Amino acid sequence: MSDAERPGRPASAEAPRREGGRRVQFAPMAAAADVARRLTALERQVEEALGATTGTGGPGPVLKTAVDEALTVFTRARRWVVEESARLAGASGVADMGLQALYRYWWRADVFGIERIPPRGRALLVANRSAALLPYEAFMLEIALATEHPAERRAHSLVDGGLEDVPLVGPVLRRTGSAPTPAALRRLLEADEVAIIFPEGRAALSKPWAHRYRLARFGHSALLRVAIETGAPIVPVAVIGAEEVQPVLYRIELGRALGLPDFPLTPTFPWLGPLGLLPLPTKWRIHVGEPLDTRTRFRLEDANDPAAVRRLRDEVRERLQGILSEGVRRRRSVFLG
Repeated sequence: MSDAERPGRPASAEAPRREGGRRVQFAPMAAAADVARRLTALERQVEEALGATTGTGGPGPVLKTAVDEALTVFTRARRWVVEESARLAGASGVADMGLQALYRYWWRADVFGIERIPPRGRALLVANRSAALLPYEAFMLEIALATEHPAERRAHSLVDGGLEDVPLVGPVLRRTGSAPTPAALRRLLEADEVAIIFPEGRAALSKPWAHRYRLARFGHSALLRVAIETGAPIVPVAVIGAEEVQPVLYRIELGRALGLPDFPLTPTFPWLGPLGLLPLPTKWRIHVGEPLDTRTRFRLEDANDPAAVRRLRDEVRERLQGILSEGVRRRRSVFLG
């Protein structure tokens, strides 16, 4: 990985950042010091709960304490988000006010290198996917491009389905757009749009907790073939923070015969019922790597060459894993960034 692709240095908690020449500043939470202390304690307790649950067959006192801390932090943050809702209602974006609040105030996303995404024309963003029930990365990347890119670009996510018919979850998931098919991707790129794909596919959902931020096998090589056909630059994007929003302890495979998704067990779900699906307030850092120019690297006929497509797949995966690993190494804390 080149020096240009390495994630930036951690930003100061007090000073505003500059990304692509634009001044970006996020307002602090009410009682920020107190919330920071609670987030640090919550991080430690969640990790202890994950370790305590393994091999015990169920949650213990440590898990209960972690849940109590999560609810306390949520109550404080929710009050602050409500106070900011009027300002968010008029902001430019691709998602509703709730997703904007998640991006800016719940996950406090920092974006590095977003100016590397072309200001116009087609582009294919390749990102990692967490094991969470919902594709939060897709929602947040769309918001990042619409609100923080110098050209305020609109992006379209192509995400694996399977949950469209699940109550509450289905309508939210359908917001991300089409399924990740070559035809759908070709339509977007030929229209000079920005497309976001997650090449790990459903393999990302089955990764164990110990393998978080390790890319699974890329199962959508056909999508990279479309990038060669259309000459779209491929931009690796590493999302750090999403793996911990809903740590999956175990997945119960009770629905495959009925065509239903696996049933996840997390530190808070199903113990708290629907409230247990609330994602944790982790700190998100989004790192955008240098684009890979397919127009100069490949010929049009290479799209029909399996060996050429495999080389492209392996290079993109290596680049993305390098950015991920470096970003995780530089992260100070799951909840404080």
